[in-house]
Amino acid sequence: MQPAPELKLEQEVDDGQFRLDVIVPSWMLSIAAHVVMFSVMAVILRGCHSSGSVGPKAGDGTFREVGLHIKREASPDRSNQDSAAPSPNEAMTRDDGKPQPETSLVGDDNAVSELLSRPSQSGLPLLGPGPAASLRTPSSATDLIKPSGKRGGGDESSGLGETSFFDIAAQGNRFVYVVDRSGSMYDHNAIRVAKEELVASLAALEQTQQFQVIFYNTELIEMRGRDDKAQMQWATEINRTLARQFISGIQPDGGTDHIPPLRKALRYQPEHLFFLTDADQPQLSARELNEIRVANGGRTKIHCVEFGKGTEINADNFLKRLARENGGTYRYRDVTRFDRRQK
Repeated sequence: MQPAPELKLEQEVDDGQFRLDVIVPSWMLSIAAHVVMFSVMAVILRGCHSSGSVGPKAGDGTFREVGLHIKREASPDRSNQDSAAPSPNEAMTRDDGKPQPETSLVGDDNAVSELLSRPSQSGLPLLGPGPAASLRTPSSATDLIKPSGKRGGGDESSGLGETSFFDIAAQGNRFVYVVDRSGSMYDHNAIRVAKEELVASLAALEQTQQFQVIFYNTELIEMRGRDDKAQMQWATEINRTLARQFISGIQPDGGTDHIPPLRKALRYQPEHLFFLTDADQPQLSARELNEIRVANGGRTKIHCVEFGKGTEINADNFLKRLARENGGTYRYRDVTRFDRRQK
């Protein structure tokens, strides 16, 4: 506690006058000085506020909107695309700092839609299937068929790819090849010519088309894919390579039985079935031909290629009838010319 101020009264008689001495502490003097100073400042400020020469009062006048332009530092891994295309905030501000009225998003559904539809400037890569997607099996051939004009070409209006087998042109999505591999196919390099034509026909297919290859004598052998399943194969580069390996390993042997491979081929429900044989025996009977036609039900065009010896005979045979009754085409090839072809 501060000691109470000391009052010292002295009475002196000096020429008949009294003298009173009061001793006051210094801190009280400091407080008094500050009070005086604040009072003077209050008077000065009040005078400035009431004077009209100082300037407009706070809050007087009208407000205007201004936009903020924030310049971003370009990072090392950003492309020049960021500097070329303005951000949405930059596009909404003019160089003079005034906002663009036409880009206001308040109450304007069209402006909102336009902003949302703008591509992202984040610089992140788009995700996609990548180059390996061309090797994957398409989910639906009818949805993905787009003729490229390469190899077999095709009809752009129909969306179907095209291939041919011994000059029999065919457009479609599903093809099955049934080729005779009986012992007589050794003669005159017939099996070699058949293999070369088969490989060329497969090479004309697009990867969105499907195929299957069946070789037969008294038994049949089907091509199997990477999953070791005998089924329709997509004509990708890998599957065509597997087909060439399968075809090259076939060797002629044994007799001939036409019906089992034809039945098997029709179960795949192809659009085109190419059937090649050099055997005019055993002949298919009228009953067997009718069985094939009924099983087919008009779904598949059966094209027949006959390997014969010598000039073609104009007489009708079961191969011509098989093609005719199933909407297909017949071709004849003289195997004796194949020897000269190899020289």
